[in-house]
Amino acid sequence: MQKRWNIAAPCPEDFTQAMDFASPVFAQLLWNRAIRSPEAAERFLHPSWDQHTHSASQFLHMPQAVARVFLALEQGERITIHGDYDADGVTGSAVLITTLRELLRHLQSKAPANADLVDYYIPHRDQEGYGLHAETVRLLHERGTTLLVTVDCGIACNEEIALAKTLGMDTIVVDHHQFGETLPDAHIIHPSVPNEPYPFKHLAAVGVAFKFACELVEEGRRKGLALAVGWEKWLLDLVAIATVTDMVPLVDENRVLETYGLTVLNKTRRHGLRALIRAASLEGKTLTSESIGFGLGPRLNAAGRMDHASLALRLLLAETEEEAVTLAAEVERHNRARQDTTRRMMVEAEEKMQGDALQATPLFVHWDERWAPALVGLVAGKFLERFGKPAIAIGQHNGTWIGSGRSHAGFDVTEAVRVAGEGLLVRVGGHKQACGFTLASPEHLTTFQERLVAYTKEHLNAEEAVPTLEIDAELSLDAVEWPLMDELAQLMPYGQSNPQPLFFSRASVLSSDVMGKTQSHLRLTVKRPDGRWMKFVGFSMGAHAATIKPGDMIGIVYHLEVNDFREEQTIEGRIHDLGPASVT
Repeated sequence: MQKRWNIAAPCPEDFTQAMDFASPVFAQLLWNRAIRSPEAAERFLHPSWDQHTHSASQFLHMPQAVARVFLALEQGERITIHGDYDADGVTGSAVLITTLRELLRHLQSKAPANADLVDYYIPHRDQEGYGLHAETVRLLHERGTTLLVTVDCGIACNEEIALAKTLGMDTIVVDHHQFGETLPDAHIIHPSVPNEPYPFKHLAAVGVAFKFACELVEEGRRKGLALAVGWEKWLLDLVAIATVTDMVPLVDENRVLETYGLTVLNKTRRHGLRALIRAASLEGKTLTSESIGFGLGPRLNAAGRMDHASLALRLLLAETEEEAVTLAAEVERHNRARQDTTRRMMVEAEEKMQGDALQATPLFVHWDERWAPALVGLVAGKFLERFGKPAIAIGQHNGTWIGSGRSHAGFDVTEAVRVAGEGLLVRVGGHKQACGFTLASPEHLTTFQERLVAYTKEHLNAEEAVPTLEIDAELSLDAVEWPLMDELAQLMPYGQSNPQPLFFSRASVLSSDVMGKTQSHLRLTVKRPDGRWMKFVGFSMGAHAATIKPGDMIGIVYHLEVNDFREEQTIEGRIHDLGPASVT
């Protein structure tokens, strides 16, 4: 299915002149990213740690949360980090566990140095599901926990946190998720809750955890602990990972955290991350946000999807290379199993939606009792990517039906599930573009589907339901030169709200064939207006080779990459879509 192409309107000429870049199209790229002045461009292109990050002390509940942690550390209380099972929760948990154990080590002259006083709990994705549960609270109480810190969950767990309080446990909530009308009785570190003065509202949970860690370290220094200057910045390798995987906007403070985080990730000291990088065949390469999105993030998430997320957390906390290598191998095995199972589920889902049904529905809703709830979010995401429509996938584990939803920015899938699931769901939570939920009974499946489709028809217009490629600019292939590539590099790191730039070009085909072991990838050589040639590659697009002939004029939507082959660098296009040379 060819997607709808939406080429951004040209930016004002005076803006292009004010920017004064070597490639005029670069001003267009900045304009598309809501940059409207040279000052804003400078901030975006050259993020500064000192100028563009905010003090963690600005969080409303930060002083009370920090004080409660130090009281626990100094009195030898047990602190439990309760994290979510995805990469954001696992990395955020690792940030706080690492920080608390370091503080405990420095406090050894004042209290027994017992690392076991800082432990963790990660729920099983299928058996327990998302969030803090009453059974877990009771278990932690029996283990001796007196201070509970939830990471990437907890903001909607009012009853569970109230139970913890009755059992003598205080709670600190470190989160960024949507919340209800009433907040839990806890110290809340969340950038978006009502009356929260912290200026940047779009941190991932790992970013919030990092802010908490920074203030804990500062308090430690105020108390005379000999913490090395800049120690906390070594936590940024973890921050870089989940800031990408959780798809928060890579602008403003997130852009700073990701930029510096990638620097730390490329020289990480963590045995676990180094072993994971090797397992992902990324050793010796410069790690980028794409390396995280396609290499490291999926592997960390695979542990929770196929086994238990505590495996990923243990990997990140590994204290020896030998331990890290063993755990990374286990994570890699789960990742390959995840890939195979997801492919099978996609085939089964597509078999349920044939012919006209694919076109008619504004939202896909699929369920199967054989599907693992841990993988349904991947299926929903792939349907969204392939067809451009919101998607819901539901699986079951031990009689409990658990689902996930994915959507584009124009449709709030979490709100849709809340409304359609009223009286049908046990729990629901998430973001505007991603959610998770649990059905009260399998008897509600059909009713839930009907309500979701009806809600979507009412709230999603037909134009938004068409798969759309947002294209930054039409570009003559004559403009594809090294100065442009140098300027494009300044836009990195890419991510949510700062995607890799997409271009549209018209081109005359010189040759068209297939490549790769399975001969499933398309390779095009096209003629530039200046008479030179340029190569394009379309992964999993080999079927087009049979219909594209030498001499054809075609339209190509693509991004640009530098190809290093035999120590020779060339500029190539990576195809996103093909169509007619004329665009209406």
